[in-house]
Amino acid sequence: MISTVNELIQKIKPSRESIIRHLSEESATEKLDLQDQLTEAGELLQALLSLPVSKMSLMKDMVWDFNNESEVLARNIQGAKSRIDFSKYENLNSTILFELKIAILCALQIPGVMYSGKNSRSKKLKPHTILDIFKATIPFIDKMCALKKERQGAEFFELTHYSLVNFSESDYTISAEQYNFAYRRETSSGLKYLRSNFLQENLFAKPLCFVDLEELNWRQNSVKNPQIRKKKKYLENNIFEKTSQKSSLVIVDFLKHLDEKVADTYTLECADALNYKEAAKCKLSRESYDIYVAIRLGSRGYTGNQIEPFLYSPNPEYWSPQRAGMLKDKEAICKLTDADLNDDFYNYISLVNNSALYIIAQYTGMRPSELSGIPSAGCLTTNEFGHNLITSNIIKGKENYGGLFGDKWAAIPIVVDAVHALQIINRFKQNPYLLSNMNTMHPGAPANANSLSGNGLTYQICAFLAEVLTLEELALIDFSPYTLRHSLAHQMFRASVGLPFISFQLKHFGNLVGSIAENRFSATTIDYGEIGVVLTSGNGLSESSSLRHEAEKELVINTCDPDGGFAGDNAETHRVMLKKYFQGYLEQGYTKDEIFDRMVKQSFAVINVGQGYCYGNSTDINDPTLPCIGSLRCNPNHCKNAVVTKANAPKWREIYIQNLISLRKIESIASSHDPGDFNLKDNQIAIAQLELAMAEAKAVLESLGEEVRA
Repeated sequence: MISTVNELIQKIKPSRESIIRHLSEESATEKLDLQDQLTEAGELLQALLSLPVSKMSLMKDMVWDFNNESEVLARNIQGAKSRIDFSKYENLNSTILFELKIAILCALQIPGVMYSGKNSRSKKLKPHTILDIFKATIPFIDKMCALKKERQGAEFFELTHYSLVNFSESDYTISAEQYNFAYRRETSSGLKYLRSNFLQENLFAKPLCFVDLEELNWRQNSVKNPQIRKKKKYLENNIFEKTSQKSSLVIVDFLKHLDEKVADTYTLECADALNYKEAAKCKLSRESYDIYVAIRLGSRGYTGNQIEPFLYSPNPEYWSPQRAGMLKDKEAICKLTDADLNDDFYNYISLVNNSALYIIAQYTGMRPSELSGIPSAGCLTTNEFGHNLITSNIIKGKENYGGLFGDKWAAIPIVVDAVHALQIINRFKQNPYLLSNMNTMHPGAPANANSLSGNGLTYQICAFLAEVLTLEELALIDFSPYTLRHSLAHQMFRASVGLPFISFQLKHFGNLVGSIAENRFSATTIDYGEIGVVLTSGNGLSESSSLRHEAEKELVINTCDPDGGFAGDNAETHRVMLKKYFQGYLEQGYTKDEIFDRMVKQSFAVINVGQGYCYGNSTDINDPTLPCIGSLRCNPNHCKNAVVTKANAPKWREIYIQNLISLRKIESIASSHDPGDFNLKDNQIAIAQLELAMAEAKAVLESLGEEVRA
C-alpha cells in the first residue's frame, strides 16, 4: 500500500492541469465520464480517488472514518475523534479539498516522506492525532476561502484559486484577524505538513507562501499568549489535600452505612472523629439502598427475578401481589423505607460515584483511556506479595513502557474502597465498565454498553471538584482528564520517593509502605525508576521537567523567601539572613523569581516532611529542656530555636487530626461504660494531653495563617 500511494502521488504534478480540470467539473469526484477515464490524467485521478484510507473509507468519500481499524481504540478517541467530515468545510472548492486530502493521506500512510532532517518523525502517528492536527488547520483554510469569496465573489474565486499556493501573505494576515477559533500548535503542525518538500515536489505547482503564523494578530493565540498558562496543569498542594480528604470521607462513610468492609481504616477513624455523617443525613442503609436499586432497575423493565441478585436482602413485601415476578410500583415500594429517595438521594449517590472516580484517577495516575477500560467485575487482584492491584488495559505507548506495571496499578486501600463503592453503585447501572455515567442500562443492553469518554470523565470529576472547592480555588485549575495524572507526578517530584510516600502521608497505605518498598521496588530507584516521567503525557520529558522544577521551586520558596511566612522566635532572624543573601542579587537586577529558579538549578531544594527546622544547637539530645525530644518537635511556641514554614503545615495538621481521633475514641469508651468502671483520673490526664497537643498544633497552624482543617 505504501509504495502504491507513493507512486501515484509522484505522478500528480506532470498531470496537474488535467487533474484540476477534472476536479473542477461538478461531477468529477463522483464519477468520471468514459472519455475522461481513457485519458492518463483521468485514470490517475480515478486511482487516487479509489485509494482506501481506512477499512471504512475511500479517498473520494466526504467522511473518513477510522473507528473500525484493527488496533483497539481507547474510549476517549472513539467516535468523532477518529472521524473527519469534509462536508463541514463548505467554502473549500474541489481542488483545494483534493490537496488537503492528499496531504492527510500522506501523513497517515507515508509519514516518513513528509519530514526530513531535524524535523523527521521517529514513529507513525495514530489516525486520531493526524485528524486532530488537520481539524485545527482546515477551518482556518476554510476561513481564508470564505473571505476571498466574500471580497471577490464566488465565481472569481473558483477561477483564480485552484490551489493553496494561490493564497498570499495578506490572505493569512486578514483571515487570522477574523478567525473565530484559537490558534493552536496543531494549526502550525498542519501547515508544516502542507509545506513539506514531498508535497512541494509532487503536489503543488510551487511552494506555499511562508508566514510566521505565531506572529499574526489572532483573536486568540493559545501558543504565544495562552491565557491557559495562568492556571496550573496540576492541583495545588492544599487543593490536592482537600479533595483527597473529602473524597475519602465520602467513600468510607458510604461503605460504613451499608455495613461493608472498609480497607482504609485510617480515614474511617477520621470520619468518626470528625462526626462526618452525610450518609446518615440521607438515611442510607442496606434496606433503603435495596429499594433504590429496585426502583432504578424496575423503571428500566427488569423483572423481579432479574433484580433480586443485586439486592442485599430481598424483602417479600417488594413483590407485587397483582403481577407475578414483578416488583411493586415506585410509590408503593418507597413506603417501605423512611428514606426520601428523591433528587437529594440521587445527588448523594452521584457524589459518591464522582468521589470514587476521582480517587481512582488521582491515585493510580491512569490515562483517560486506561480509566475507561477498567471492568466493573474482577478488576481488583493481588500480586505475589499480597498487595492489591487494579487492572485495566494499557493502550497508549504500551510498546515503550507498558511493562512498568503491565496492565495493573497499585491499589492503595482508599482505591480498593473506591472500586468497591462503584461496584455497589453499578448494581443499578448494570454497566460492564467500572467508570460510567449514572444511567441504568436496559435489560440486554450491557453487551453494547460503553464506558465514560474523556468528556464524561471531565464532567464527573469537575462535578466533584465543584462540590468540594470554592469558586476561587476552581478558577486556579485548568482541568482536563490529565490534570490528576500530572498532580500525582507533581506530588512524586515533591516527595522524590514515589507513590508509597504520598499514600503514607495521607494515611492510605498504613504499614504496607515498608513491605512494598522492600519487596517490590528498589530503594535506589526513587520514583519507581522515574515513574514521574512515565506518568506525564506524550514522552513526558518537557512536561515532567517542568513539574519537577516547580515542585523543587515550591520548597525553595517555602524555606528561603525573605518575605515568606515563618513562625518562631527566630523567624525574624531567619528572614533578615535571607534578605542579606538576596540583596546582592537584587542589586544586580535579578528578580526574586529568577533567584528562586537559580537556587533550584543549584539543588537548594531539600525535602523536609517534618514539623519544622531547628535554628539553633539541637545536637544535644541529652538536654531534657529541648522540646524536640518529644513528639511535638520544632514547636515555635516552646522552643526559640524552632522555625516553621508553610511547607510543614501538613505535618502539624496531621498531629491535630491524630490527637482528635484519639480523643474521640476515649470519649466513645467513656460514654459506653459504667462511670464506676471507667478510670476517670487516668483518662482525664490522657484527655488533657490530647487537647493540649491539639491546641499546640492549632496555634502553630494559625501562626502560619493556615486553616485548621481536620
